[in-house]
Amino acid sequence: MVMIKKIRSVLLFVLTLVALTGCETSGNFFHSSSSSSAMTEQSAPVNLQGFPNDPAFWQGGTNTVWNKLQHIPLPELQSTLAKTTQPDIAAWLKLAIISKQYSTDTGQLVTQLISWRAANPAHAANGLFPDNATLTRLQNAKAPQHIALLLPLQGPLADSGQAVRNGFLSAYYASANQHQQTVSFLDTTQNKNIPALYQEALSKGADGIIGPLTKENVQQLLGQGKFPAPTLALNYTDGWGSLPANFYEFGLSPTDEAKQLAEKSWQTGHKRALLIAPEDAWGQRVVKSLTANWQTLGGTVSDTFYFGNGTDLNNGIANLLHASKNSTTRRQDFDIIFLLAPPQSARQIVPLLKYYYAGNVPIYATSMVYSGTPTAADSDLNGVTFADMPWTLQNTNASPIKSDSKSGRLYALGRDAYLLGNQFYRLSTLPNFPVYGATGALTLTSEQKIYRRLAWVQMHNGRP
Repeated sequence: MVMIKKIRSVLLFVLTLVALTGCETSGNFFHSSSSSSAMTEQSAPVNLQGFPNDPAFWQGGTNTVWNKLQHIPLPELQSTLAKTTQPDIAAWLKLAIISKQYSTDTGQLVTQLISWRAANPAHAANGLFPDNATLTRLQNAKAPQHIALLLPLQGPLADSGQAVRNGFLSAYYASANQHQQTVSFLDTTQNKNIPALYQEALSKGADGIIGPLTKENVQQLLGQGKFPAPTLALNYTDGWGSLPANFYEFGLSPTDEAKQLAEKSWQTGHKRALLIAPEDAWGQRVVKSLTANWQTLGGTVSDTFYFGNGTDLNNGIANLLHASKNSTTRRQDFDIIFLLAPPQSARQIVPLLKYYYAGNVPIYATSMVYSGTPTAADSDLNGVTFADMPWTLQNTNASPIKSDSKSGRLYALGRDAYLLGNQFYRLSTLPNFPVYGATGALTLTSEQKIYRRLAWVQMHNGRP
């Protein structure tokens, strides 16, 4: 076991990795799913039209209004607050700003919530968070003193494990808790008996455990049943029931993205879709999730086109659209296209869709469509709307430094694992106040799974 305690020499190495970005989500440890029933309570479709002047925006129950406000960007909330003259709306805006500004600092968040309540004792939004005594207990709750991470640090998944480790360390060194915390790493490739490795971490004094990373290892660990220390697994198991006490699951689930893709498309008024996806197990799994969520909302799928390495995309797209080079017509039974494709394929598919007369139809995609590294070839993706994690989008716009397409996502996962590993009690005590992390807006479902709400962007001039 490698012990890390305030090792400053590592900091320089970690900081060189800050610009890592990526988009690959089809690796074996991403083939996972959160419960759709639990997700419903976290991400019901919302209509943001009319903000802030339409009275209809402010109608509905407390949770409805709050859910809408959580989707409004912080700068827009702040500019609206500066102009509003209505006390009730001003209070809503102030609370939403507090939620975003202090989301990763529980102490400050609690202080601000208590102050907000004192200024607005009769406001309906007081029901969104508990009484002041509970808030004070949350503020005084101690973070783990010794965090152990179970990660693959050698073998074929070494790069993945090291990316998570580096992201975790970057957040650790940026935290005020570093002087009180010990961090240790246990290699899941050295000891493949995951329950035994977990017990080893406990015997070394760990009171908070993060990992393992692969779905198979998480399933193995879950089988032991009891968890004396809060444990954040970095993947999702297939079970639909509640998890054991002290056990939580967090990962980069493409099926969660598919659910948000369906919801976002439905919000924009579309109802009939064509679906394009890879002809592999990953593609079929995500198509199943996307189709189910889309149909639940009331949408229909007119046709699905699967492609593989040897697929003639030109003929495939032409056949999908019922079009040909000798005709200017195409099928008319769709008003949106769902694209599940990696960048190399998407850069071929999007121009073909436009060539065969579907250029006026919106294309919505998951984060898989974007590599995370700006390139001139991405001009072929212009007009595509897709969901992605904040870390990828911020680093795309801030830095030209390149990284491989997977490391950046796992680096961001590691950063958020540190945030979550220190805030389990906060997540359950303040479920209406997301942690705005590197991988998305993070909330805890009733099944003890972390749900990530992503940002939506559109490609313009080859950049999101």
